[in-house]
Amino acid sequence: MDQDIWQNILDKLEENINEQSFKTWFSNTHLVDFSDSSLTVQVGSQFSANYMNTSYRQVLSEISQGLYGRRYEVNFVSKSRKKESKKQDLPGYGDNKVTLNTQLNDRYNFDEFVVGKNNNFAHSAAKAVAENPGYTFNPLFIYGESGMGKTHLMQAVGNFVKNEGRNCSIYYTTSESFTNEMIESIRGNKMSEFRAKFRRVDLLLVDDIHFLSRKEGTQEEFFHTFNALFENKKQIVLTSDRPPKDIPDLEKRLVTRFESGLLADLKNPDFETRVAILRKKAEPENIELSDEVINFIADNITSSVRALEGSLIRILAYASYNKLNPEDINPDSAAEILADMISDMSKSITLNMITQQVCRTYNLEKQMLMDKSRKQHIAFPRQVAMYLANHLIPSLSLKEIAEYYNRKDHTTVIHAKKIVENEFRTDDQFRSQVELMISNLRR
Repeated sequence: MDQDIWQNILDKLEENINEQSFKTWFSNTHLVDFSDSSLTVQVGSQFSANYMNTSYRQVLSEISQGLYGRRYEVNFVSKSRKKESKKQDLPGYGDNKVTLNTQLNDRYNFDEFVVGKNNNFAHSAAKAVAENPGYTFNPLFIYGESGMGKTHLMQAVGNFVKNEGRNCSIYYTTSESFTNEMIESIRGNKMSEFRAKFRRVDLLLVDDIHFLSRKEGTQEEFFHTFNALFENKKQIVLTSDRPPKDIPDLEKRLVTRFESGLLADLKNPDFETRVAILRKKAEPENIELSDEVINFIADNITSSVRALEGSLIRILAYASYNKLNPEDINPDSAAEILADMISDMSKSITLNMITQQVCRTYNLEKQMLMDKSRKQHIAFPRQVAMYLANHLIPSLSLKEIAEYYNRKDHTTVIHAKKIVENEFRTDDQFRSQVELMISNLRR
């Protein structure tokens, strides 16, 4: 009976959050204690318990109120610490220095990564993996638009393990380099050496895994490499510009393996985080800019961390060329220096652009999408529009998207995402149609 209560709460929760979040956090939960006012639920790790206590307790309490007329307090706890591996007990940990390729950038470490609401979860997950590789979340799949800090976080994991002095091998590469190296190995009849090299590493870091798209041979080889490492509890960290299920022509068996660990996304930084990033990046360059200029840049350069860094480099170069001190720069001169960057930002994707693109694709009038009609030939394009808005404008909340399309609340956007993503799995023609719309919008 007690387990039924928890299962009923889970069933209701599944209707209100996206499929991947539910699978990641709740698929292996177990009710271990029950009272008239509280539920104690066991999860796989202390990291999971901390995150779920912060993120889900309130919504679960509200669900219990709706189902049973009482607000249960849900407490998440980790498994017995006896079962959790400690650093000194892990195989291979010792005083010996690591062996690795030389492509890790020392600047990409956790201390230099500016944490905000847009990336706090991904940062925490990467730190947890670095502290306990192979045992916490495997694989760790970090995704987000270009310039959000995916490579920084991935290499921070490698640098942390390296600096800890763990006796293990670390290998960082990109999917393009993996493919090219594989081609050269085939050409030189050295595939056995290639396989041995990648399947014996302890920590494999692969950037831009989405470039495996449509490369059947490379996907086959990476599938077996992934399995070999995973079965031996070797840590895998991957980055991509999109979640696994949205990578075109990625084999289903790879999608399921990539999703079997933890997916962590990086969104556009909010204003406060952009200010913090600018100050953090300015420190080592001794760039002293006024609060007004920092705020001006943060207000106008919003696309990515990389763009923020570029704005500082631009201002520093201008000041040096004109023999000015950076503190002499004011908002007006900053606007002049960064005019083309700000102009480019003004051309970023908007809700209206998405609406117009969807209307052109489905031969509809804009007002049709905004009306409350539930007719399939209107409702489905509206769901596509909401999916695109959530995918292409990360700064928008689900509530803001729902309000724009005159929907009841944010759950309609969650439902729209689920519908569109389910269609992706079964209809390649529809997926191609959506990818074309995205391409048109980005151009």
